[in-house]
Amino acid sequence: MVGKSPSLMDSDELLHRPDERQKWRESYYFNWVDAENNVSGFTTIGILPNEKRREFVFLLFIDDKMEVHYQEPPLESYVEDINKMLTDNILTYQLVKPFQTWKILYTTPKLEFRLTWETRFPTYDFGRDSSASWHGHFEASGKVNGTIKYNDGTKRSFKGYGQRDKSWGYRDWHQFDKWYATHIQFRDWSCAFRKDHQGNRIDLSGSVSTKNGNTPLAKVEIETINDNDQFQTPLTSTYHITDIKGNTFTVKSKLLGKNTYLRFARNFPGGYTELFEQMAIMECKETGEVGTGMTEYLRTIKTK
Repeated sequence: MVGKSPSLMDSDELLHRPDERQKWRESYYFNWVDAENNVSGFTTIGILPNEKRREFVFLLFIDDKMEVHYQEPPLESYVEDINKMLTDNILTYQLVKPFQTWKILYTTPKLEFRLTWETRFPTYDFGRDSSASWHGHFEASGKVNGTIKYNDGTKRSFKGYGQRDKSWGYRDWHQFDKWYATHIQFRDWSCAFRKDHQGNRIDLSGSVSTKNGNTPLAKVEIETINDNDQFQTPLTSTYHITDIKGNTFTVKSKLLGKNTYLRFARNFPGGYTELFEQMAIMECKETGEVGTGMTEYLRTIKTK
């Protein structure tokens, strides 16, 4: 079994007891990219017991087409049972082995999606309260294998790399001016980080990971080029990454395909937040490696 940060326990894979704050949220997230077969996507399940609802999101990008599932079913009674909480009977997460193996199932009259997610590098604990967006948060890079079976009987297989994370605690998007979250996957190493901008405060957490362990990050500088469309959609980013050992990496990201992203927007009194989630091709300047990953950008726009 691949290791994990010593601060993590198997019980952290399960549900945590919520506090009394309305926006307390526990979430599970996975993404996957197979650039060769042009299959990618991401999914998340969020549980908000004090708002008495859950969030189910599933995005599958394939051959420049998109399969979307979004549902917020009411939560009449909260139970600390992931087998009941992590399904809406369309999208289901199944824990097979803590910090090692998960299965994701998505079934509609149109298609049946099956994915197995296996951890490949040690799971990294981002640190308690390392962001104002969570109390606890951990991430891991993994290998993915999956199949897509259509209702006409045709079947498509895919494999590649992906990232998963788990968060719990108070979460309110519009308290941030902006944030960047990025997952970078190469054959022998990965990098994942979150960089929050909140007034004069900047919080950075994340690591460079290999089979030998995780090295926390010291600094990440980001240069982004946006489109000239109505949303100024991010097109490319260059990440200048430095870990605590002084190792430096320059990684450039670009969209995997013209339709491999989605923009989410949430209104609040006096404005809205917008979140761009994008599947990407990654290239490391120092090594010449070409890999895959995900880029996420959040902005808060105040209208009053």
